[in-house]
Amino acid sequence: MSSPERRLAPGKATAFTLMEVLVALAVLSVALLAVHQGFSSTLFVNASTRGLWKAITYANNELLSWERRGRADVSVSQGEFPPGDEMAGYAWQREVSDREPLPGIRVRRVQLTLTWTVGGGTQSYRAETYVEPR
Repeated sequence: MSSPERRLAPGKATAFTLMEVLVALAVLSVALLAVHQGFSSTLFVNASTRGLWKAITYANNELLSWERRGRADVSVSQGEFPPGDEMAGYAWQREVSDREPLPGIRVRRVQLTLTWTVGGGTQSYRAETYVEPR
């Protein structure tokens, strides 16, 4: 034997079999599917949370301004924020009504509801404050 030859024992494989490749691809696809679902869920939760935080901040500022005014007329109004506004994409409804929490004590409730669309679904946030009736 002039040149060294490497001889393999019978039945020893030198490469991956088709079955091994298919099993590895199946495991990889299950792992990638789990990562993809986790990532898309995170994106949806992030968008929902951002929208809710924006609604909470706006409602808080708006109701604080009603508290500073002190008085409000009974009314119901609604609308949508125009394009270009920082709240574009949100709709609002404001309801000012009288309440009597205890006999002889009248207060005026100012309730603000904001609605918006995230991921094909509608979300809303409602907040209220009380002011002195006129």
